[in-house]
Amino acid sequence: MITIMRSVVGAAAVVFSLVASIAVAQFSLPLRGRIESVDNQTLLVKARDGTMMNVKLTDDVQVFTLKNASLADIKPDVLVGIAAKHQMDGSQKAVEIYILAGERMHEPWGREANSSVLGDDEILIYIEGTVLANGDQTVTIKYKESENKITALANVRVVMLVPATATDVKAGEYFFAPNGKKVSVGMLASTIIVGNDSADFAM
Repeated sequence: MITIMRSVVGAAAVVFSLVASIAVAQFSLPLRGRIESVDNQTLLVKARDGTMMNVKLTDDVQVFTLKNASLADIKPDVLVGIAAKHQMDGSQKAVEIYILAGERMHEPWGREANSSVLGDDEILIYIEGTVLANGDQTVTIKYKESENKITALANVRVVMLVPATATDVKAGEYFFAPNGKKVSVGMLASTIIVGNDSADFAM
């Protein structure tokens, strides 16, 4: 996968961006922010840049929430996404590990499976792949034909994507729509991820 470097400075959270306009543009754009209000299938979302965006959920919208997990839940053949820091010795140390919901998410999340993202005043890498081994404070994952060993200390944050429904979406939650479509009234979203901790939206 191609590594994508983000050179923006001073951001307080990790994730993705967007600005909407154009009446019917048939391409995908991610939107992240915080939900201000919920009106049936329509959300009012405050994007990271302060823009207020109307988001219409499709009738068959896929909704995921996040729940706490542990290193013990990271087993061989499980699909994970890992946000990690480069260390002075050339190794990589996990900041947060995401256990994905049974299928590869890098396409709908709009991330390359091996890419760089912006954290709290630092560049992190995001790697997604299938777990080969987990032990001795190291998680080994495979993506494409490569393997990567990532240091995972006992206190690393681990969360799991859990399927939910549109009725679980509440005002005040953090929000990510990986594949929204621009429409005249804002955005149409068929997949969203919601949660209560902005730090969990690090991909």
